[in-house]
Amino acid sequence: MDIVRLTVPGSPEYLRLARLATADVAARAGFDYEQVEDLRTAVDELAFALLRSEPSTLTLELELQDLELEIRGQTAPNGVDEAPGLSSLAQAIVGAVLDHSELGARDGVGYFVLRKKLRMR
Repeated sequence: MDIVRLTVPGSPEYLRLARLATADVAARAGFDYEQVEDLRTAVDELAFALLRSEPSTLTLELELQDLELEIRGQTAPNGVDEAPGLSSLAQAIVGAVLDHSELGARDGVGYFVLRKKLRMR
């Protein structure tokens, strides 16, 4: 599958586009309804954490490899050096629905990486 890229302004009202893109790519890849909703929720929580800490342009890359969807998000360089945080509720949600998640900052760029394996039922 190709890499799908989406860049949106760094404002929470544009996160709907990130959730829609995530749902579309996940559904096309064969994830069931529950898995799609898990991914939408996780992207929303992680993207919101990035934008809450330092509003900026947000770019998502969605890629399916070997029955695993990886979604990478990052802000435009904005000088952020401290990793954004998730609330304890958001941490619990993200931890429960994903196979891997990472949220941080590097070289002035906030980022997240999440992975979810496609599980056939």
